[in-house]
Amino acid sequence: MLMWATVVAFLLSLMAVGPLREIAPSWLQTGAELVAVISLFALVCLMESSGSNTDCSKPAA
Repeated sequence: MLMWATVVAFLLSLMAVGPLREIAPSWLQTGAELVAVISLFALVCLMESSGSNTDCSKPAA
């Protein structure tokens, strides 16, 4: 659930920063840039935590 909310927030903030930049107020652009960065960071953290459970202590054969 958190991952999908983060994806939606990231996509909406990209819309405000990208194609809708001309009609968006400056405070919304600043907030959208901040939301884009935070949601991208959250997505990377979520993907890292749910990633593969490989054990790095064992050397590869």
